[in-house]
Amino acid sequence: MYYNIHTHPHSVSEDVLFIENLYKNFDHEIMGRKVSMGLHPWYLNADYLDEQIINLAENAEKSEVLAIGECGLDKLSSTDWDLQLKAFQLQIKLARNLNKPLIIHCVRAFSEVLAQLKTVNVPVIFHGINNKLSLIQPVIDAGYYLSFGKSLLGGNAAILNTFKITPLEQIFLETDDADIDIREIYKSAAVVKEISEKEIVLQLEKNFLNVFHY
Repeated sequence: MYYNIHTHPHSVSEDVLFIENLYKNFDHEIMGRKVSMGLHPWYLNADYLDEQIINLAENAEKSEVLAIGECGLDKLSSTDWDLQLKAFQLQIKLARNLNKPLIIHCVRAFSEVLAQLKTVNVPVIFHGINNKLSLIQPVIDAGYYLSFGKSLLGGNAAILNTFKITPLEQIFLETDDADIDIREIYKSAAVVKEISEKEIVLQLEKNFLNVFHY
């Protein structure tokens, strides 16, 4: 089984288990789906944050919701920083209360995000990793998971080195919003790690079961 832990567009395949990310319309029908849901820093609204959090909390209790997120901090976003921070802190609290993993959106804010996560006792996944190792090493050292996607197909040496150094026990793979097959990312991952695709598949299945208890 292939695992795609963060996707927006998707097609159903018998050998792919995917987690669909929802960042709005949390009250839509999700029966039979596997989803993550969270308030993305790009789409926060100071006038409606309390309402957004209540709506998220009411729906995140459902068994179909496997994780909270993506949520986090983004220094390139036009969203007010204090608003981002407040929303992130509230979602960390929600994940702790529900005992569900966190999926993190982090742009140029690794130290700030890590500082907020110090008291978190649920699994944490940083998604969409496309950074050089010096930025990511503190995340690895903290024992968090890293999810890689289309960046493994681009051939950027620094990103590929980050992936190669990251322990396989801390890795997930994803397509996010890219129109690509998760199996292609698995193939590239195996090449970069210089191991068989089967080894990637088996370890990522273990990671998935450990984190999501599915």
